[in-house]
Amino acid sequence: MSMIETVARPIGTSLEPYIISSQEGEIIYIPLSKSATRLLVTGKESDDAFAVVGSGGSQGDPIGFHYHREAHDVFLCLKGQINVWADDQCRTLSAGDFASVPPGTIHQYQIVGPHSEMVGLIMPGGWEEFFRFIGEPYDGATWPLEDDRSFFEVLLPKLKAAAEKFDMVPCPQHRGVEPQSWEEGDSKLPGSLKPYFLKNATGPAYLAGGTVCRPLATTAESGGKFSIGQIEISSHPQLRAGLFASSSRRLTFEHVHHAFLVVEGEVQVHAGTSNAADLHAGQLIFVPKGTELCIAARSRFASFYVFANGPGLTELYQHLGCAHHLSTLPERAAAWDESGLVALSKNFGCRLS
Repeated sequence: MSMIETVARPIGTSLEPYIISSQEGEIIYIPLSKSATRLLVTGKESDDAFAVVGSGGSQGDPIGFHYHREAHDVFLCLKGQINVWADDQCRTLSAGDFASVPPGTIHQYQIVGPHSEMVGLIMPGGWEEFFRFIGEPYDGATWPLEDDRSFFEVLLPKLKAAAEKFDMVPCPQHRGVEPQSWEEGDSKLPGSLKPYFLKNATGPAYLAGGTVCRPLATTAESGGKFSIGQIEISSHPQLRAGLFASSSRRLTFEHVHHAFLVVEGEVQVHAGTSNAADLHAGQLIFVPKGTELCIAARSRFASFYVFANGPGLTELYQHLGCAHHLSTLPERAAAWDESGLVALSKNFGCRLS
């Protein structure tokens, strides 16, 4: 059996799984931005369903208000802080905080502090060409902090051309508010296609055996287009129960691509006919539709984010589990009843083997 290939940038085909290590990807520097954009999954890998884009940078100016007619942006802070504006709302995101910006929402973001990181999902795939259009390939360790070139000569002409070429409508007259305090409503999913913020570990959570799933966006919040969730698992014997309790069980989503980004601990992933791969914090694996999948913890605690162009694994766990009100894993796994799993798998277009 072969190993899942670890690559420095997306592979350009939706036929094979691949792994990208921390801080890798197709790296693009947008002039004067004090940041680097990393393309982790593009439209070529996802059949134009979505793109997964990482970004790291240092304190800079807001990027400028704009909206998209069709594209849906999300912002998930991994490190440091990010200011995100959405219409008349603004929050400062810290690690684990989330913002969803559907089409038609006037928005912008700003990197705050000396070193902040975020990851986002862009729907549909292909819009990531915008970054290639206005940016430059970059091969440094992090990102340039000094750039003496003129904004009016280097970046403004590209931005004007991009506004005509891509789904981006600038809103230079929009006046944004100052960052606001988090509210009680920022711990709930709205259940419809509207902009919202979600505070880390305060939203809905579901316990399925020894696995906790925290949905950040479901198909209800994305117009049926995607789902994003955080999944927490453990190698502890008292939590080895649930969907992937047996390493021989495989789950195949026939119509949904998945990307998994490990944020804590060590996770073992079986994908297709390849040997199992051990992933550590910062690594991402793309698993195309039609690929057998099994996920297990290799550490006492592990956490990863799931991005999918449909209900996918996040919503499967949501339907399998019961409401979970703790901010972390329980001491012991919940009772696990597989009686509804077969019926659910049919509803989700996946098969068990």
